Amino acid sequence: MHRLRSSCRLRLSAALPLSAALLLAACAGPPPGGDLEVVVAGEPEQATAMAETLAAEASRATLITRAGNGALAPGLATSWRFLDEGNDLILRLAPVRWPGKDGKPGPELEARDVVAGLRRLPKSARPALDAAGLAGRGTARAPIARVVELTPRPATPFLLDWLADPALAVVDRRGRLFPGPYERARADGEIRLTRRGDLVRPDAQAATIVVKTAEPSAAIARYVARDRPLVLGAGLAGLADARAAGQGRALRIEPVHGVIGLAINSKGTLADARLRRALLLASDGAAVASRFGLGALTAQTRLWDGLPAPADDRARPLAERQAMAAALLADVGGLGPGKPLTLTIVLPAGPEASLLADALSAALAPVGIMLRPVRAPRGAGSSVPPHDLALAERVAHVPDPAAHLARWQCGQAQPCSTQADALLAGARRAGSDLAARAEAVDRAEQAMMADPAFIPLLRPVRWSLVPDGLSGFEANPLGWHPLGRISRAR
Repeated sequence: MHRLRSSCRLRLSAALPLSAALLLAACAGPPPGGDLEVVVAGEPEQATAMAETLAAEASRATLITRAGNGALAPGLATSWRFLDEGNDLILRLAPVRWPGKDGKPGPELEARDVVAGLRRLPKSARPALDAAGLAGRGTARAPIARVVELTPRPATPFLLDWLADPALAVVDRRGRLFPGPYERARADGEIRLTRRGDLVRPDAQAATIVVKTAEPSAAIARYVARDRPLVLGAGLAGLADARAAGQGRALRIEPVHGVIGLAINSKGTLADARLRRALLLASDGAAVASRFGLGALTAQTRLWDGLPAPADDRARPLAERQAMAAALLADVGGLGPGKPLTLTIVLPAGPEASLLADALSAALAPVGIMLRPVRAPRGAGSSVPPHDLALAERVAHVPDPAAHLARWQCGQAQPCSTQADALLAGARRAGSDLAARAEAVDRAEQAMMADPAFIPLLRPVRWSLVPDGLSGFEANPLGWHPLGRISRAR
């Protein structure tokens, strides 16, 4: 194969008048771009979800895409502009065709296809459609063949971000997906992505991409053994092993939008709001973060990493918060160090979760709260054991804090705050007024934390092992790396 490629290079230099496309066709051998192997490492459920989303992004076409650094880039829409102070969006479609029969080109993609397709998206796309403000009728129009006009209700400054989400991939009026740059197939527990066409494109670098999932220890062992796949961590699990493997600059760690913390079960021991409040006040994310000794992993006191420092009791010094927590515990049956409150906490597998739970236990013990860890069950259909708390990670793939906080609205979580729900609705109604939106989100989060359903501890991170000779992998605050934009150096 190496001799064949060398022959191609000689013929290219000797035949300058010919077009590049003809030259590529004349050169025998595999299509350019080579192969890329990707291993998504993490807990089975997290790893599978991440692998499926990465594959969907490569195999489904969206109006907007993301570049390797997370920035917005053209997709089926080659250009766009906002009108009405940023509330309306005009998109111009690329001159592309639907697949036809027997491999022949079908009809051209038209704006009316996009508009009709928004009404045919599956139920699973509803949250993204709602967040984009496109769930209602009349929010999308097709004034001419290749122009789509979107009037979201309510407007959102994150409309382009939502249009890049694979959940809002373009479909026709029958719900058929417009194909992305890769064709997807599944076999032997892995996903195989094959580029549609021989030519390398910005969003289709490798000719084939194989996506696998694995336990973190197995994925890291393969990398250390010099197989050198691209390893993407699907969560905190595996970070300790990846650091211990001593892979130097190959290890990349990225802080991402979201929160790591404690999901509260308010139907058991923590049914009393005073106990939930005491737990919030006594929890110390800084102590947990310091146990890891990693600069990228930082304490977080709010449900969204981009919010300012809280203006409520969470801003008090730790000693004051512990005193307030101790008073609340004493008020509930005289609980305290001599009569501790014991809470069962469900932990995912891995030393990272154990380290976090140990640090949290040490921070809570002085006020009389003890943690009893149990491991989360593994495998589909497994039932979670009875518990009071669960260590959980909530990561956002769109930098929309209002949509992120909607996870804890009434109907989604208990306890909840109707005041917070109203404030979140106000944030959405603020449309593209960023200042008004940010203020409403800030107040909504504080209302939620008056009686929390989730206690923030850390800002999430994503870890990866990136082999030498790989191009197109760039750090970004979404921790999202479009596989089609990554390739091995030629």
